[in-house]
Amino acid sequence: MHLKDEELVTGLAGQDGGPDLLAATFARVTTAVSFTRMLTPLGNYFIARPAARAAASKITEETDVPLDAAVVLGLSADALHVWSADPMLNQVNEYLGHVPLARIAGIDATPGRSWQKLTITLEGGHQIDLEGRGASHQLAAEFGRLTGAAS
Repeated sequence: MHLKDEELVTGLAGQDGGPDLLAATFARVTTAVSFTRMLTPLGNYFIARPAARAAASKITEETDVPLDAAVVLGLSADALHVWSADPMLNQVNEYLGHVPLARIAGIDATPGRSWQKLTITLEGGHQIDLEGRGASHQLAAEFGRLTGAAS
């Protein structure tokens, strides 16, 4: 489904049985070859995305957090929901799963330009470093409001 940043919350919640989302943002996994995204769309699809997909697979194996090269993260009152995505085309694809909020110790967004550093810290201290676009700061703020954590 095609959704712009500001349409993610209502568009995903509007699906049959979709979760009631408080915030949602596009995010992507960063790697050493992420700079190739800036070269051309071919650099993104043939170099950066396969490397990010491999890194996402490794993160999923280590943490049980469902990830893909690029995703939409949606926060509900009880979980962080994950969909695979193509941010370049504002495309949201299949639902990958969710992580209960009880497993998440913190979500932090660092100010930046169009993509900001987004860090998800799991119980036990494992950190997942992503880049978030759009409402990544809102996602972190809503998580802090729900859990009472400073974000």
